[in-house]
Amino acid sequence: MTDRIILLGTKGGPRISTGSSWPSSSVVEFSGRPYIVDCGLGVTRQFVEAGYTLSDVHTIVLTHLHSDHCIELGPLLHTVWCSSPKRQVPVYGPAPLKQMVASFLESMAYDIDVRMKDEKQLAPHDMFKCVEFAEGFVFRDEFVEVTALQVVHPPVTETYALRFRSQDATVVFSGDTRYFPPLVDFSRGADVLVHEVMHHEGARRMCERLTAIKPDLWAHMIAAHTVGDDVGRIASDAGVGHLVVQHFTPSDEPDVGPPEFEALVRETWSGPLTIGTDLAIIPVSHQR
Repeated sequence: MTDRIILLGTKGGPRISTGSSWPSSSVVEFSGRPYIVDCGLGVTRQFVEAGYTLSDVHTIVLTHLHSDHCIELGPLLHTVWCSSPKRQVPVYGPAPLKQMVASFLESMAYDIDVRMKDEKQLAPHDMFKCVEFAEGFVFRDEFVEVTALQVVHPPVTETYALRFRSQDATVVFSGDTRYFPPLVDFSRGADVLVHEVMHHEGARRMCERLTAIKPDLWAHMIAAHTVGDDVGRIASDAGVGHLVVQHFTPSDEPDVGPPEFEALVRETWSGPLTIGTDLAIIPVSHQR
């Protein structure tokens, strides 16, 4: 069985516009088991559009708790509870993950109580095993071991890159981060590196347009995200087999699209490259 990555949402940031892609979420699948990475808006629908059913939701891991990476975690869990047999679903993420899930379930107390009484559903509260992690070991199961590297994404301090290592392959997700050289060793020899990417001038124009809403957005962008040539530099220095870029910033700016992102990354990366799109499928090759 071929391991693979499915990009469910590839847009950076929480804004939605007509024709735009969905915010951040992905699946990495090992031996037929899907692991959901991040839960931005649209993750539930995109997971099903990718060919899964909600009974396939097995393990969820969040890189950090910015809304474009976690806002649909609660709705995903609630929909899994409503739509599939009750079973344990482990959820891993930085603190305060447990508080976030507990608060969501509390906010849905009326609906949960109605469904338990009317439809005789079992309570959902012990269905989702929330585990908060920091840098280092995250979890191990029969297919994969996951470790985390704390990256730099101010002002969110609890932000992590994730390394999934199976018997046959290694996949690394950068999470949201500025250019961070320690990610080179963390990604060393990975079969696939999935990295965020920013277009400097395009992001600057976006921030100028949004000044009335977010007057300090540009300061955040230059402190917390990685421009395309630095993404390629990380991949080249790490000797990865395949670079996938996604979490595009900006994702809907005129004159900034896939060719412009590719040109930036190609300044420093000459290997296999995928410019991510929603629902793109990337096989994880074990032949290096």
